[in-house]
This record gives sequence, C-alpha cells and structure tokens, in this order.
Amino acid sequence: VIYNKAILDQTYFYPTSGGQLHDLGKIEEYNVVDVFKQGNVIVHVLDKNPILKENQEVCCEIDLERRLQLTKHHTATHIINAAARKVLGSHINQAGAKKDIDKATIDLTHYQNITDEELHQIEGEANRLVKEAMPVKSNFVPRTEAEQTYGMGIYQGGAVPGKMLRIVNIGGVDVEACGGTHLKNTSEAEEIKILKATKISDGIARIYFTAGEAAHREKKEEN
Repeated sequence: VIYNKAILDQTYFYPTSGGQLHDLGKIEEYNVVDVFKQGNVIVHVLDKNPILKENQEVCCEIDLERRLQLTKHHTATHIINAAARKVLGSHINQAGAKKDIDKATIDLTHYQNITDEELHQIEGEANRLVKEAMPVKSNFVPRTEAEQTYGMGIYQGGAVPGKMLRIVNIGGVDVEACGGTHLKNTSEAEEIKILKATKISDGIARIYFTAGEAAHREKKEEN
C-alpha cells in the first residue's frame, strides 16, 4: 500500500484498458475509485488511505452490474465492427473505441460520412447477430499462430503487445486480439441501438451506440 493505492498479487478488478473503463467496488471496507495498469502492475486507487499490511489477505468485491454493462458495450463494439464491415465493405477496420456505462463509441476507417440509411442497416445487422445467439469464445494463442490462422485483421484498434494473444472470436464473423471483458454469447447483449455517426477526421467515422440496459433506457426516452 502506498498512500491510497493498493497492489495485490492477483485481482478481479479490470483496469482502464483497450477503451474500456475500469471496475469499481471495494477492497475490505475501502471503496475502489480507479484501477490502472502501470507496466505489468495493476494499481487500485482507494477513496482514503487504508489500514492494510503487506501480505494481508483481503476481500475484494467488484460492482457486477457496472461490469456487466461495460462488458455488453465491449462485445457490442465487436458486433458493430462486424456489422459495419458487412454493410460498408471489407475496408472497415476499428481505429479506436471507448466503452462507458451510458454509451459507447467505435471509430471506423471509412472514406466518407455514414448515411442514416447505412446506420439503420448496420443496427439491423448488429441486432441480427445478437438474436442469432452466437458463441463468444476467447482463448490465448501464440502470436505467429494467431496471425497465420486469422490474418492481420485481428489487430483492430492498434497492435497488441506480448507473445501470447487473447483471441476473441464471435461466431467466426469477428475475430480480434483483445484483452477486454466479454459476454459468453451475443444474445447477452440483449439489444444494440445506434445513436448517431460523425466524421471525426479524414477517413475516420465515429459511431455512438448503446447496448443492454442502456439501449432499453434510450428507447424509453425516445418514446
């Protein structure tokens, strides 16, 4: 423990990474307000200086509802990537993403603005993949084997370090190297609702969307 920061030998807490926000929760009676990675070390930021000793066993509890909503947005990001590739063409790649509780964004390589009609088609295709209840499988694969099996398209949103890659495979329609939290099945995303799209730079379009409970809330507000 250093001031209000705690380091554990192993942890359930997900640090802010890959565009996904960190977990919240508790370590003993202390609230965890931030989690980040410093090199290979995961640092838990607490709401006050804790009375904890080195080698002490501690009880950890994450906010599961928050984690699940972030997880739905992360898997939905991969689903939208696959849907956009089908609707707009094979040139589509992810150039970045952010997953928050209320909404998420995905940045796509695209040479022009995405029209409302195209957004409608992408949303329809994304929800078709949700309803198909496709398995979301993840396993660690040596980098060379992963590249030879799936091609360089696994690097969506940038290169991934390490000799072993965690490959997330959604029913064969989207395969990416990704360290984020994911659902076990596309049906668990419940529903995906696309809010809008904007062009953020030459060749990059950003789609704003929601999934799960956040999508249900969005629909209620519209009605």
